[in-house]
Amino acid sequence: MSQISGAIHTDFELEQYLLELYHEVNSLVYADEDGTSKENKFTEYVMELLAEAGETESIRLCPYVKENKLENIQYKINGYGIEEGYETLHIFITHFQDTNQLYRVSKPDFDKLVKWPAGFLNAAFKGHLEDIEPSTEAYGLARLIKDNYKEIDRVNVFILSNGNIPHDPPKNFSLKGLDDTTFIYHVWDAERLHRLSQSRYNREPIEIDFRETLGEVIPCLAMPSENDLYECYLAIVPGSILSTLYRNYGTRLLESNVRAFLQQTGKINRGIRDTIREEPYMFLPYNNGLATTAQEVKMEKLEDGQLVITGVKDFQIVNGGQTTASLFHTEKKFKADLSQVFVQMKLTVIKDEDKKNETVPFISRYANSQNKVSELDLTSNNPFLQRLEELSRTTYAIDPEDSNKQTIWFLERVKGQYKEALNKEPTKGKQDAFKLKFPRSQVIIKSEIAKYMNIWHQQPFHVAKGAQKNYNQFLKDVEKDFKKKKPGRVYWQDIVANAILFQATDKLFGRKNQDPIGDTNIKSHTVAYTLSYLHFLTGNRLNLEMIWDTQVIPEDLQVELKKGLKYVYDFLNSLDVALISEAAKAEKTWKALTGRTGHPMNMEVIRKYLITDAEFKTRYDSDSTDTEEVQKYNNLQKITSLGIRFWDGLYSYNLNSEILSKYQETNVSMIRKTLKESGTMTDRLIQKGAEIVDLITEKDIDIEKIKALSKLDDKELIDPSVLYNRLSRLTDDDWKRILDLGEQTNTLSFNEISVLKTVIQKLKRQENIDLKRLQATQTAIDKLKKFGVKV
Repeated sequence: MSQISGAIHTDFELEQYLLELYHEVNSLVYADEDGTSKENKFTEYVMELLAEAGETESIRLCPYVKENKLENIQYKINGYGIEEGYETLHIFITHFQDTNQLYRVSKPDFDKLVKWPAGFLNAAFKGHLEDIEPSTEAYGLARLIKDNYKEIDRVNVFILSNGNIPHDPPKNFSLKGLDDTTFIYHVWDAERLHRLSQSRYNREPIEIDFRETLGEVIPCLAMPSENDLYECYLAIVPGSILSTLYRNYGTRLLESNVRAFLQQTGKINRGIRDTIREEPYMFLPYNNGLATTAQEVKMEKLEDGQLVITGVKDFQIVNGGQTTASLFHTEKKFKADLSQVFVQMKLTVIKDEDKKNETVPFISRYANSQNKVSELDLTSNNPFLQRLEELSRTTYAIDPEDSNKQTIWFLERVKGQYKEALNKEPTKGKQDAFKLKFPRSQVIIKSEIAKYMNIWHQQPFHVAKGAQKNYNQFLKDVEKDFKKKKPGRVYWQDIVANAILFQATDKLFGRKNQDPIGDTNIKSHTVAYTLSYLHFLTGNRLNLEMIWDTQVIPEDLQVELKKGLKYVYDFLNSLDVALISEAAKAEKTWKALTGRTGHPMNMEVIRKYLITDAEFKTRYDSDSTDTEEVQKYNNLQKITSLGIRFWDGLYSYNLNSEILSKYQETNVSMIRKTLKESGTMTDRLIQKGAEIVDLITEKDIDIEKIKALSKLDDKELIDPSVLYNRLSRLTDDDWKRILDLGEQTNTLSFNEISVLKTVIQKLKRQENIDLKRLQATQTAIDKLKKFGVKV
C-alpha cells in the first residue's frame, strides 16, 4: 500500500477531527490488553459509528488475509455485520495508516480494496470453503454465508479509511452466478467520517434520483393549499420502482415504520403475495397504499403541464413497509411480473426539521388506524408522564447513607408498575438488587407529583381539593408549560427534591397518638400551606439542587419548618369557618395567609439554603435531556450483571432448546465475546441483548441452570450505568483538576491521560464508552485520591 504522500490542504475542523481520531485509536489499543493492531481498532471504532448511525448492525470484527503462493493478497476483509433474517450482509475492508495527517489513497490501492472482499464473497457464496483457513472466524462467516445464501438479497461492502478516497465506488457490481444478489459499495473515508461526527452521528439520509438511478419519474398531484409545516403530494407508483428501492436500501427505508416486516406468513402478507401473482392489475384497488415522508423533494413540470417527482432526500416509508417488502420478495421468489402492479402513495415533506420526530409518529399512527388502538387510562399514556417515567428510570441519586452508592426514584405511571417490575426479576438475588437500586420508599405515584409541584407553584388550595382534582389541574398547567418542549432531567430532580421536602415536613408534623403538632385531620392542609408559604417567602428560590444532591433536609432548616407548621396550623384554626378542610380549598384562604406578617421563622437560617440568580440561570438553562444515553447504560447493566458465564451458557443452552433465532444466537455470541474482552457494545447490540434478557425472563428460564452449562470462570464486571453516571456528574473544572494533577504530579502515564481525554470528549458528546475505558478511567482517578479527588 502507498505511504503518506504529503499533507493535503484541509480545513481546521477536519485537522482537529483527524487528531481526535488518532488519539481515539491509540487509546483503544492501550486499553486492549491483547495487543490488537491499530487497523483492527480503527475498523472496530468506525463500524460502531456506522452502527450508531443506522448504516449497519450486528457488527463483528473479523480480520482475515489470504495470500497466494507469490505472497500477494488474494482475499482480505476486516469485519462484517448481518441483519436479522440474513436479508442484508455487510462486509468491511479497511485502508489505515498510523498518522494524524490526511493522506490520499491511490487508485491502484483503491482497486484492491474493491477486489479483495469480492474474492472472499465469491468463495463463500459458491461454497469454496477450502480456500479459507478453517481455524479462523472468517471461515465461520463463510460457512454462515454458504448455509444462508438464498436468504441474502444484498451485500453492502464498506470501504473504510482514515485517508482521503477521491475515487468513485463501482456501480452495478455483480459476481458471476449470483445474479439475484445485489452488491453495493460504500466509501467512508476521513472526510465523510468527519461529516458524520459533525451531524452527531445521525444516520445518513437516503437520497434517490429517480431519473438517474431508475430511468423514471413519478407523476403526482400537489396539495392545493400551502402551509409552513409540510407539503403533501399524491402519486401512483409502479410496483417495480418500490421493489427496486427495497432491493437497494432494504429496511433502511422503514426506519420510521412502527412495524417490522413479518415475512409472508400472516394473512395480510399472503394476500399481498397472492394478488401480485394472480391478479396484479387489482393490486391498486385492493391495497391501502403507502404513507411516506421526506426532508426534501425535487419536482419538475413536463411540457404537458404534468407535475413529476424527480428525486427525494431522506425518503422513509412510515406505513406500507409490508407492501414494499412483499413486492420485492414476491418478485424475487416467484419471478413475478410487476409491470401491472401500481401502488398509491402519499408523500409528506416536513419543512420544519424540529417537528419531524413529533409529526412522523402521528402519521404512522393514523395511517395504521385499521388496527385497534387502546385508549385506556389516557392520563397514564400522556406524553408528559411517559417522559417523566423515562427520566425517572435514568436519573441516579446519591444514597445519603453511602455516597458511593446510587439509587433511583421510581415513577409509577401506571398502578402496580413497581410490583410488576420487581416480580419480573428472575431470582431472589436479582429482586434484592432491584430493591437496592429502586427502594420502595422512593416510589412516586403520578398524583403525588401533582401535589408536590402545585405546592411548589404556591397553589395549596388546589392540593386541598383532593388527589384527582389537583391532578387534573396540574395536567392542564403542564400542557401549557411543555407544549413546545419536553421536561428535562432538572425538572425530574426538582420533583424528587420537593418530594423529599414534603416527606420531611410531613414527618415533622407528627402522627396521631405520637405527639403531633395538632389535629391530624388537617395535617395534609397544614403541610401543603406551610411549604407553599415557605416558597412564597423565598420567592421560589429554595435550593432544590442542594436537596437533590444530598437527598436530605438540613437539621436547622427542619427547625424552621417546624416553626412554620405551628404558625400555619394556628392560622387555619383561627379561621371563622365550619370546616377547615373546605376553607383550605379556597384561594382566598391562601391570600389571607400570604397577607399576614410576623411569622416566627428565622430568615437568616433559611437564606443559607437559597439559590443565587447565577446558580438559578446555570441550573435551568442547562437542563439535560440525555435519557436515551442513560437508558442505554441501564440496558448495558442488565446485560453485564448476568455475567460472562450466563452468556456463555446461553449459547450452549440454545443449541438444544432453540429458543433463540439464528440472529439472536449471533448476538449472544457477540455479547459473550465482547464481555470476555471488555470491549465495546454498539447501541443496537445493547438493545438486542436487553431484549434477549427480557425474553429469558418472560419464559421463566432458570438463570442458574444456564450458567451451569458454562465452563468459564465468572469475573466481576463493573456496573457501567453507575460508573457512567458518576463520571457524567463531573464538571469541566473537575476534569481540568484531574488532568492537571495527573500530568503535573506524574501520577498518570501519557496513555492514561489519553484515555481520560477521550472519555471526557465522549461524555460531552454522549457517545459510546467501552467497559475497559470506563474502568481505566475509574482506575486512573482512584490514583488521585491521595490528592483529595473524589468521584
